[in-house]
Amino acid sequence: MKKLLGKLFLTLILISSPVFAQNDVEIFIIDGFVTPEIPHTFKLSFYSSVPIKSKILIDDKYEFQISNEYLEDHKIEVDFSTYKFRKKNIPYKIISENESGEKFISEDFEIILPYDEFIFTKSGSNPVSTILLGLLLYVLPSPNLAIIDKENYFSLTKEIPIITFYGSGYNYPSGNIGFEYTHIYKSNLRDLVRLGYQHIIPIKGIEYISPGISGFSNLKGFNGIGAEISIGFFKVYDVFTVYSKYRYNLKPNDPSKYFQEISVGLFSHFFTIDF
Repeated sequence: MKKLLGKLFLTLILISSPVFAQNDVEIFIIDGFVTPEIPHTFKLSFYSSVPIKSKILIDDKYEFQISNEYLEDHKIEVDFSTYKFRKKNIPYKIISENESGEKFISEDFEIILPYDEFIFTKSGSNPVSTILLGLLLYVLPSPNLAIIDKENYFSLTKEIPIITFYGSGYNYPSGNIGFEYTHIYKSNLRDLVRLGYQHIIPIKGIEYISPGISGFSNLKGFNGIGAEISIGFFKVYDVFTVYSKYRYNLKPNDPSKYFQEISVGLFSHFFTIDF
């Protein structure tokens, strides 16, 4: 019964779990995270499609044995208190051996360190100045071009992710719910508030592509919805991602009332509620 339930659980997580496959070995990551509480502990659990022995290689220099026997259910906890890292996002690989003696090395997965851990272990950093710089970049609004009735208007917008949803093994959350405030200069739609959802898809060669949908209001009777697509290009300080976004907005009961937005900015998700 235990094995049957294990197989059923493995089938249910197949769609949503990060997968590594090579020849006859498939690895399904269940959990991979670092606890925010001190001591910071890395907790990893995964299933394999066949019984294997397993090890983990963290940051290409710290290797730990996970299972010495051929198993399908693998778990490990590593206390990070005595380990130093220079980045917030730490890569790790799973090294496996099947019953035929064949060895495999997985693709890179990533551990996201708690933010304060990154600050105090970054070599050569001043913790106070780094935190202040991070807060400044976090609250900095993004320049935004609003195209309304074929006229261009400069605006500033600030989006703050509130809730993030995580999938193990990625640099980014799988999605987030965020609040946004936009001020459009010299326009009748001067002030807009917005609540929306973005789905984040990691892409090799850049950081991610993120489609999204949101509802907006000027709190004076002009309400509508917006569909958007953003592209994350590269990281800054391992915490922020430079992105560009295009958004199409309209009033559902009056399709003639629409406008477009193009913006660039910095995305970060370290001050959010995580799920």
